[in-house]
This record gives sequence, C-alpha cells and structure tokens, in this order.
Amino acid sequence: DMVFLERDDVTLYAVEKDKFVFVKTRPGVDLYSEEPYPFFPMNQVAAAREVLVASHEAVFQYLDSKPKRDGRNIALLYVLGRCGSTLTNQLVQCSGQALTICEPHSLNHVGRIINQRHEMESKDSSEDIRLLRACLLLLAKHPHQRYFIKVHPFGVQCFPHIAHLALPEVKEMFLHRALKPVATSFIKMGGPVFGRWICDHMISTMPLKYRRVWNKVKDSDQRKVTLFSMLVQMQNFFLEAAERKNLKSYSYESLMADKEGFCRSLLQHIGVGSEHVPSALTALNKDSQANFAPASSTVLKSRKVEIPDEVMEWARKVARDEFGVELDGPDCLCTNFPNHWNT
Repeated sequence: DMVFLERDDVTLYAVEKDKFVFVKTRPGVDLYSEEPYPFFPMNQVAAAREVLVASHEAVFQYLDSKPKRDGRNIALLYVLGRCGSTLTNQLVQCSGQALTICEPHSLNHVGRIINQRHEMESKDSSEDIRLLRACLLLLAKHPHQRYFIKVHPFGVQCFPHIAHLALPEVKEMFLHRALKPVATSFIKMGGPVFGRWICDHMISTMPLKYRRVWNKVKDSDQRKVTLFSMLVQMQNFFLEAAERKNLKSYSYESLMADKEGFCRSLLQHIGVGSEHVPSALTALNKDSQANFAPASSTVLKSRKVEIPDEVMEWARKVARDEFGVELDGPDCLCTNFPNHWNT
C-alpha cells in the first residue's frame, strides 16, 4: 500500500503530529529546478494534482523494511536567512551533481513538533530522531542520488544536535553573514507589519531557553527583535560546531571575496569534485531571487531601511553576554565561528 512513496511524482509536503502529507504533481514537472519559483514547496503547490496522506507508523514501518541508510547522500545547509543561501543552493544546482531542495515545509513542521513536545528537557528523544530520519529519507527518496537540502532558518534551532543521530553520515554546514545587512534585507523584504509578525512568530516558536533570554533583553524595536532571532539561529549551530569538527561554516563575505574557492570547498564538503566548479559558478550570472518578487534585488533596492549604531551595539552586547558570540566591525560579522572556511 505504501508503494506510492516510490513514485517520482509523489513528494513529501508536510508533517503533522500523526501523519505525513504528500503531493502528487503533474507529469513532467521538475520540482527541483528554480522554475517557476526558487523554493521547493511553492513548486509543489503550483504543480499539485492530488494530496495523499499516511500515518507516522505506516511510514516508519515502510522505511524500516528498506535497506538501512546512513544519510551519506544527503547534505543539509543551515542558514541565517538573507545571507546568500538561495544563491548557494543554486551553485550546487548548477553543478549538476545534486538535486536541490530549497526550504521544504516538512522540515519546519518536524521542528515545530519537536519544540512543542519538549519545553524543559533536551530535544533528542528517540521519537524526535525517528521523525527527523523519516522526513529526511522521504525528501531524499533515492539512495543513489545526491541531495542538497537548504533548511529554512527556523531549522537551525532544531536539528544540528540530532541530524547526525538520525543519519550518521549526513553532511552539515552553516551559512551566515554580518548581522546588519541580514537584518536590513529581512526588514526590507517583510515590511514593517509582516516583518514584525514573522519575528514575533519566530520568537514564540523558539525553544524555552531562548525565550527566557528574550524575556531578559526584549525590546519593542522591530530591528532588535529581528537581530535577536538571528542571534539565536547563529548560536545554536555555534555551540554544536564547537563540539563536532565535521560541521563546516561559511559566510557570505567569504563567498564574495573568493567565489571559486568558496564553491570548490562547498562542493568538496558534499562529495563533488572540483571539475564541476565552472558549471556551478554560472549561478552567479543571474539574480537568485528573480522568481520570488518580495526578495528580488529590484524590490529591495527600492526600499530604505536604516539600523542605527546604537541598535547594533545592543546586538553586539547580547551576542557577547548571552551567547558567547563575538561580532566584529560596524556590520557585526561573527569572527569566532568554529570550523569556518576563509579565503
């Protein structure tokens, strides 16, 4: 009965507390391309023909009946947001050596289920690990195909400490950027109302330990709310990378300083040879957000947002005092990230 999961036109869309939700799409649609949208779930919706559901237990039994997989064909890119991550996703896509899945909703849903399940204890129960494992294997359904999954910024709060427990050979990395341009771009994209709603929502879904820090330092200024949510994303990976040397971090600034070197290192980390670097670099010839109007360069350039020095000083103090993260320069770039690639 679960054989429908093996169809190429059936893909995982959502995860609820008791079931997995799949969409069956029109024949001939390539969900892994950037057309018509750069984000995987938007392409799923655009091409959907039918919705299918299966219980957690039915899916777990199906996966357990298959040969054991360790995740070696899966790479996860955790991101700060507004940091060149869609461009990085397209670098891998243009190499032609991996199917790229950009911000699948299903991983966000798994993260929320895990956060809601645990308020006080650590989030690494066998139920959490089993659910995350199933989600990743359903997204990366073909064992001999390489997959590169760009995780929504929310996911970095939820998965770096358990992804390797779910799939021991999964490859993980984090992309960040100086906080001032990230926050500026985010506020431009969301606008004063929607942007504030997003940040408030992110804080409400954070693990309890981070909500407690926010209650200690909170401020009504939308710019500070935005900066705090990004510090949380950064710190969670920061702590895990300090313990595990196989977690790699990159910055947007290092990409801009040495595009070829950045691309070579990134591809090598996910198991792709340097001969594919020239193909990957063709992604730099276009606007990575051109098919997503709210974040296109044309739209963002037309909006003016200023973040004053005193707000950035607040972020620098919170980062240092609450999270142990050092932010350098007027734009607040993290300078002590573990396992960081530099030019």
